[in-house]
Amino acid sequence: MPKKARRGRGEGGIYQRPDGLWVGQVSLGYDAEGKRIRRSVYGKTKREVQQKILQLQQDVLNGLPVKQEKLTIDQHFQDWFKVKKAVLRETTLDGYQRLYNKHIKPVFGGLQVKAVDYRRINAFYELLDEKGLSKRTVAYVAFLLKSGLEDAVRKGIIPANPAKLAAKRGQDKKEARFLNQDELRRFLDAATGERLEDAYILALHTGLRPGEWLGLSWDAVDWEGKKITVKQALKELNGKVFIGEVKTNAGRRTITLPPAAYAALKRQRKRQLEDQLAAGEEWNNEFNLVFTTRAGKPLRRTGIEKREWRRVLRRAGLEGVTFHTLRHTHASILIFQGVDIKTISRRLGHENVAFTLQVYGHLLPGQDERAAAEVDTFFKTL
Repeated sequence: MPKKARRGRGEGGIYQRPDGLWVGQVSLGYDAEGKRIRRSVYGKTKREVQQKILQLQQDVLNGLPVKQEKLTIDQHFQDWFKVKKAVLRETTLDGYQRLYNKHIKPVFGGLQVKAVDYRRINAFYELLDEKGLSKRTVAYVAFLLKSGLEDAVRKGIIPANPAKLAAKRGQDKKEARFLNQDELRRFLDAATGERLEDAYILALHTGLRPGEWLGLSWDAVDWEGKKITVKQALKELNGKVFIGEVKTNAGRRTITLPPAAYAALKRQRKRQLEDQLAAGEEWNNEFNLVFTTRAGKPLRRTGIEKREWRRVLRRAGLEGVTFHTLRHTHASILIFQGVDIKTISRRLGHENVAFTLQVYGHLLPGQDERAAAEVDTFFKTL
């Protein structure tokens, strides 16, 4: 029998097993049936167990809904989502919940957390493969399951995360799709005369994300300085359209407008004034947006993609092109024109240069050959 380690007040019973793992037991009050709730937590060190016990006690103060030893995956994930609501953006949380409800809940929802092992998780991944889901989707599901179970470890519900023992699921690295010169000419020709032609021109000349140009407001346009300030984006959630802040601090940025983009905004301003006159009392541009419906309301990205966007692509004979392709095309043009990667990263609103290199590094032409030439030049001048 292993000897119990000396414990402090409120620490619960903590001892080390023969295999070296530390175990802590703590009372967390009584359940709805009047029975005492006791919990066991595990850790590699005594300090780790102490911290888990303190966290459990804090969770009790926040209100744990069920008896933890019988906690199901669904109960745990619902608790986890409640906590995540305070730190995740509404659209991100909604995406997590949709993914969980569609794929994880039907298989694991009714199982107790402690009953889920790596074999069941592997079989689950194989099931997703058999359904024909893309590697990208399976990778997202695996990430979500692993994250939720890691929270169960942190709370001491299970001693280790079985998802870490399961076969790793990653997505294929896909190079960013951009338009080459011929495709770009065809796209611009096909977009000529379309209602959102100037929106596409703005996107190609600034690298704005789709939500950013859809959510661009007129008060963000500096006509004198020929710049725009990106501070918000248009978002869709549960069929509703709303304006929200950009995701990161790096996303808040000021972009200098090339002459073509400046001219596109001028034309859009004139077009919108004409729409306003035609709509009369029906006009309602509540958010003062640059690109709107004929009645001044926000545009739905999904609606554009189903109608105008498809028409333009079909006319241009293009496949595999999305709104994001315009952003990638802007980045590729900057790279081929020799703009430094730090400037490109700032213009795109990336949080760091490393991410920009990860996405677009393959487009940088002849960098290794150039480096060799620079080294040669240096030694020749010694």
